[in-house]
Amino acid sequence: MRTARRTALIGLGAAAALLLSAGPSLAHECMNASKNQAAGVQIVIDANTGAIEWTTPGLANRFDQGLVDPNTGEGFHGLVGLDFDSDGVVDVSTYIVGREGEIPDKAQLNGDPCHGVTSIEAFFTHCVG
Repeated sequence: MRTARRTALIGLGAAAALLLSAGPSLAHECMNASKNQAAGVQIVIDANTGAIEWTTPGLANRFDQGLVDPNTGEGFHGLVGLDFDSDGVVDVSTYIVGREGEIPDKAQLNGDPCHGVTSIEAFFTHCVG
């Protein structure tokens, strides 16, 4: 059951990250396992519904000005918080930054999967449980 739940959480996280990804290469693969997941997020998305739960005032302004499309994520670069249990609290944050919106694979996979920038899948596989 734990493996199924982890797989479901990873899938939901990926689906939520897709909402904010405009390019073919996605940043939903990585997180910083060493920090508070809510620290620095610009937007919180309910991974179950895809609904935006919260944004910073600056991001809300960029939505209003048409600089960032809230439906596709085009124009957004930053930290996205994902809420897996719909309680309004960030469970995992992921980056939409860098070339094509992605942190390079080497940066995600180099080092301990339980500390620093790591793939979300590696973190849930090796560190949660």
